[in-house]
Amino acid sequence: FLNIGAKPTDPTVPFEVLGRLQKHFHLQNVIHWIKSIAIQKEDVGDYPGISGNVAVGHFKPINSPRFLNDCHEYIFHLTKTRNVPLDRLAVGVEYQDKSNVARWKSAGNDRRCRGNTWFVPYKTIKNRKQQRPHPATFPVKIPQMCIQLHGLERTHLVLDPFLGIGNSARACVELGINFTGFEIDPYYFQEASRLLKESQILPP
Repeated sequence: FLNIGAKPTDPTVPFEVLGRLQKHFHLQNVIHWIKSIAIQKEDVGDYPGISGNVAVGHFKPINSPRFLNDCHEYIFHLTKTRNVPLDRLAVGVEYQDKSNVARWKSAGNDRRCRGNTWFVPYKTIKNRKQQRPHPATFPVKIPQMCIQLHGLERTHLVLDPFLGIGNSARACVELGINFTGFEIDPYYFQEASRLLKESQILPP
């Protein structure tokens, strides 16, 4: 699973990286990590739980007359064969219309495939004086969902070649999965170790 975003001034970067990786892997799924979304009540009609306009999540505002605010990133699911079975219901969601539970045999446990749009908000700084520990992090929930989708029972080891501040490591430990990672920046490695210790995952 490769999470990669783009800049409005250079939106083709994810696809250029994907093109190089496709020399070695097949693209099996494209997942969209939705950071922020706005839903108009008039667009959903009489829908359970939505009584007005909804705007949830965070995004970095873009002050430009040319570009839209960028509210999502890609997660490319790459495999060797393009034939890897997934545990789709491990990250599934319940049916909003409960009549579907009785209508479909596959809905007996009130779970359906979430699909390839994952709304996962991320922590943001409250003012410019706060320092970000890393300029491009993803929430722990993102690697958790990727691992669960792949299947916990057959995931024996997760490798993150870009460890950063260790969110993939935290996800693995919380799920009981072995993990290894690479990080060439000493500050990021130290920050990853600190965060893991604060989470009482590593001994002091």
